[in-house]
Amino acid sequence: MAESTLAQAVEGVPSLRGLFVTAMPDCLLFDAWMRPNEAWSGEDVASYFGDLVRANREGLKALRAWSAEMQVTIESTELLLILRELSSDFVVGFIFEHATPLGMVRLHVKRVLLLLQDILPSIQPEERPRAIRIAEFLTRYAPDTHTAMQRAALRSGIALELLRTPEQLAPNQIELFERSVCDILGLESLNL
Repeated sequence: MAESTLAQAVEGVPSLRGLFVTAMPDCLLFDAWMRPNEAWSGEDVASYFGDLVRANREGLKALRAWSAEMQVTIESTELLLILRELSSDFVVGFIFEHATPLGMVRLHVKRVLLLLQDILPSIQPEERPRAIRIAEFLTRYAPDTHTAMQRAALRSGIALELLRTPEQLAPNQIELFERSVCDILGLESLNL
């Protein structure tokens, strides 16, 4: 998407510091707009925003309170973060100045989302093999990333060399690999 398109969508929102559009389900940066003085890494921000929305969705499902109209709001001493799913294809992250009144934030978010809905394409992300997504999840969230694959190899009984090329795993090995990653991370399931 052209820089001018996002800039036009956020025109008239003086308290907005940044806007990140994350392509789902892979949590990849699709597009971003930031004030000139901001030095955030768009790729890092986008991946975490997608993960936050996914975790929020799963948490609400566990509480049997999931809604298609959910919003994640995070306040820190420096900023106010709003995350919304625009569709199953995109998550939009708004970063506002902390002092911005919530009523104004809601109005700006609603207006910008309506504009983005018409601008953003309907995409069909390439479905990567599950074993690759499992390996990426492990390296993203493991507390000790440089030994994470070794631990997964020991727990699953799959050779480390084979885990380094997860697309070559057989279906039963993928199940073993996923279970070992769940054990390492202390999760019931990965929800990929």
